[in-house]
Order: sequence, then C-alpha cells, then structure tokens
Amino acid sequence: MLPKLALTLSAVAVVLASSPGDPDFYNTVADIYSGPDCAEDYFVWADPIFGSGGTCQPLDRNGNTPDILSYKATSIYTDCVVTLYTDSECNSIPYTVDVDECVQAGVPFVSAFALCPFSPST
Repeated sequence: MLPKLALTLSAVAVVLASSPGDPDFYNTVADIYSGPDCAEDYFVWADPIFGSGGTCQPLDRNGNTPDILSYKATSIYTDCVVTLYTDSECNSIPYTVDVDECVQAGVPFVSAFALCPFSPST
C-alpha cells in the first residue's frame, strides 16, 4: 500500500508542476490491474496519460506492463474525456473512463484517447 501511495503522490506532484497542454502534463492518472474487477491482488501500478490529448496513445509505453485487464482512474483533469481501447489504433469498442469507476472489457486494454479542452483540434 505504501508504494502505491508514494507513486500516486509523485504523479500528483508532476501534475502540479506542469501546465495543461504541456507534453509532460498528466491529464489522467489511473490504477491499472492485471486481473478483473480492479481487485487489489491484481494491482500493477499507478499510470498516467500524458500530454494535451487528442491522439491515440499506447498504455504500455515501455514494453514492461502486464496485460491491463481492469483500469480505475484516480484523477482526470477537468472536462477531459478519457476512453480506453483494446486495439492499438483506438478503433475497437470504446470504454469510457470515470474517476473511481472500474472499467474492464474481458480482454486487455491496449490504448487510450484523452480529449481535453486544451487538445489540438483535429
């Protein structure tokens, strides 16, 4: 529990240190899980979605994340809408993310799309 708290606090510190639209700004922070129901036994780590949004982003940016079978946002920047996908192009069925709600698809989530007020227009 202590490592989870430390990771969440460090993510909050980065949010406070950068501005919306900055490349290192965390528009969303979530707990990711390698099993169903956002069960604590399957907790992997807290993970951010960076930047200004408006693009499909991989959830596993470093090739070291186990399959993400459930996902629970702990913070989403005001007026951002976050959607998860089970494919890498954000073309599969969209799963909307809300703070403190567990999201699961029955197969691993692969990518995310955040649309924020400061996202570039497409």
